[in-house]
Amino acid sequence: MKKIEMADLLEYRFLSRPSCSPWRDQAVFLVNKQNAHLNRYQGNLYLADLATGAVSQLTRTGKASSFVWDSDGVLLCGKKAKEGADFERLSVADGTTSPAFHFPHPVLGITPVEPGKTYLVLADVNHNQKEGLSAAQKKDEEDYIPVSELPLWDNGVGYVSGHRDALFLLEEKTGEARPITQWPFTVGAYVLTPDKKQVAYSGCSYTQLKPRQKGLYLYDIPSQTTKTILPEGEYRIGKLQMVGETLFFSASLCDKHGSSQKDDLFTCDLATLTVKKIAENDYTIGCNVSTDCRFGGGSPTGEYQGKLLYLTTEGSRVGMNLLDKAGNKEKLPEFAGAIENVSVKGEKILFVAMENGKLQELYLYDGKEYRQLTCLNEAALKNKAVSLPEYAGFTNSSGVKIDGWVIKPVDFDPNKTYPGVLSMHGGPCVAWGELFVHEMQVLAGMGYFVFLCNPRGSDGRGAEFADLRGHWGEYDFPDFMEFTDHVLALYPQMDPGRLGVIGGSYGGYMTNWIIGHTKRFAAAVSQRSFCNPISDFGVSCIGYTFDPEQFCATPWSDVELLWEHAPVKYAPDVVTPTLFIHALEDYNCPLTEGFQMFSALKYHGVESEMYLFKGENHELSRSGKPKHRQRRLFVLTDWLNRHLQ
Repeated sequence: MKKIEMADLLEYRFLSRPSCSPWRDQAVFLVNKQNAHLNRYQGNLYLADLATGAVSQLTRTGKASSFVWDSDGVLLCGKKAKEGADFERLSVADGTTSPAFHFPHPVLGITPVEPGKTYLVLADVNHNQKEGLSAAQKKDEEDYIPVSELPLWDNGVGYVSGHRDALFLLEEKTGEARPITQWPFTVGAYVLTPDKKQVAYSGCSYTQLKPRQKGLYLYDIPSQTTKTILPEGEYRIGKLQMVGETLFFSASLCDKHGSSQKDDLFTCDLATLTVKKIAENDYTIGCNVSTDCRFGGGSPTGEYQGKLLYLTTEGSRVGMNLLDKAGNKEKLPEFAGAIENVSVKGEKILFVAMENGKLQELYLYDGKEYRQLTCLNEAALKNKAVSLPEYAGFTNSSGVKIDGWVIKPVDFDPNKTYPGVLSMHGGPCVAWGELFVHEMQVLAGMGYFVFLCNPRGSDGRGAEFADLRGHWGEYDFPDFMEFTDHVLALYPQMDPGRLGVIGGSYGGYMTNWIIGHTKRFAAAVSQRSFCNPISDFGVSCIGYTFDPEQFCATPWSDVELLWEHAPVKYAPDVVTPTLFIHALEDYNCPLTEGFQMFSALKYHGVESEMYLFKGENHELSRSGKPKHRQRRLFVLTDWLNRHLQ
C-alpha cells in the first residue's frame, strides 16, 4: 500500500449540487477536479439515471458551475461574464448547447417561473456604480472604492459596501428585469411557491451596520405586491423550503445562546400569513463536520413524502430527518458519515456524502436503504494506506464528555516512538469526526500521530455545549490539554517531547493562545488566525458582530477584558517555534491579525516565520488554487519536520 502524498489531492473529485429532474427519473450533479497545469478547478456535469443507477458524464469543457432544470431534458447553465452573467441551454440527451440570455449583474441564484419566458433572479447589485459612464470612465472608476457602511468587505467576495443582493423578475424576450426588492434591502434566502405565483424571501434593510436579524416577506407576482410575514429585527432566519402549499423555515431569536443557538423550525400558512413554531431544535441544520475534501454547495433541505426533509449535524455525523406540519419528527436510518446536500424525486432521495474514511460519492435512499451510485473517487484511494481515526473520547475534569480521535502513523510499529500533532478545527462551532481529511492523512503517511477533539464550543452537541461566549481560553484550553494528556496515556508510542499543534481560524486563535500558555509543544503552525479582539473588531468583516458577542465587550465598554482574551498579550511567554500561514485576501481573520502575532514573537526573540499567499482568502486550505493548496501543505509539513522529526 502506498502512503498518501500531498499531490494525491489532485486526483480527488469533488461532488456537489445534486438536482433531480421534475419531469423524469433522472438527476444532474456537478463534479470538480483540480487541474495543476491551469491552476484552477474544472467542473463538469454528470447525469444519473435514478431507475437503473447508471451514471454518465454530460459535459467535458471543464467550465460547468451553476445550473438549474429549465424544462424537460433541458438545463439552464450560467457562467460569469465581464459584466454580469451569461446563460445557455444544455440538452441532457446529446449535450448540445444554445445561447439563452445575458443578465447585467453577477447572478447568485436563478429559478424558472415560466421556462423560456420568465425567471426569478437573485443578483449582486453594486449601487456604487454610476450610470451613463463611458468605457473609459468606468475604467477610471475602478481605482476608487467608496465605503459608507459595515461590513466594508466580505471574505471571498471583496469590498461589499454599497452592494445588495436583490431579487428580480426577468423577461427573457425583452430583457426587462423588474426589481422585487429595493435599496437598501438585501436578500438572505428565497423560495418560489409551487404554483409559481408567489416568492417568499428573507432579508434586511440597512445603511450603517448590517444586522444579523432579518425579516420574512411574501411577494405576489401577478399583483406585484409584498406582504410582511415577520418584521425585521427579531429573528435570525435561515433556510426556506416549500412543502406543498406550506412554507417551512428555520429561525432563532438567539436569546439564550447567541449565535450558537440553533434554529427552531416554523411553518407559515401563506393564505393567512400565520406563523407557528412547530419544533424546537438543538442541532445545526446542514453539514458542519469539517474536511478539506469538499468543494461546492447544494441544499440541506427538501420535500419528502409531504414532509420537510432536513439535515442535522449530531455528534460527528450528519443525517436526514423528516418533520410534518404538526411538528412530528422522524429520523431516517443513520448514515455512517456525513450527508452534505439532498435532492428529492418521488420516494427517492439523492445526496452527496462522505462515508467515514472515504471520499465523496453520490448515494440514493429509496425509502428502505442506502445505495452508492458512483465510484468516482475509488481509483484515487486504491492501493493507498488510509489510517482510520480511532475513537479516543474522554471525560474532562469538569465532568463533560469530550469526543476525540487519534490517527496513527501509517506502518505503525508499537515498538517505535513517533511525533504527534494536535489538530484543531475552526469555528469554534464546527466539529471534527471520522471523515477523510487529506492533510491528516499526509501527516500520518509522514510518520505522525494526529489527534483531534471537539472541545467545549464545538458543534454537534447542542447549543449549550457550543456556547463559548466569554470563555475563550477558559473552557477550551483545558479540554485540549487534558485530551493531549489522555492520548499520550493511550498511545505510549507518541513522544511527549515531539508534539506539534496546528489549527486554522478559531484553531489558529487557539494555536496562538496555547503557545502563550504552555511550553509543551515543540512546534506550532497558526493558520488564518486572529490574536487580538480589540483590533479584529475594526478590521474583520464579522468583527463588529462576532467579537462583542463572543468576548462580551467592545473596545469601549471593557478594553481590559478584550486584552485578557488576546493571545498577543501573552507573546512574552512564548518559546514555541511558530509558523504563520495567511492569505492576503482573508477578510474573516484579516492579515493584520497574523502580522501582529508574528511581529510580537519576532520582537520577543521567538523562532518564527510567516508564509503569505496572494490571491487567496480564508478558504485557502479548502478551495484555494491547486498549486497554492500544495504549497500550503508543503510549508506546513516542512515546518513540522524541521522541528519534530
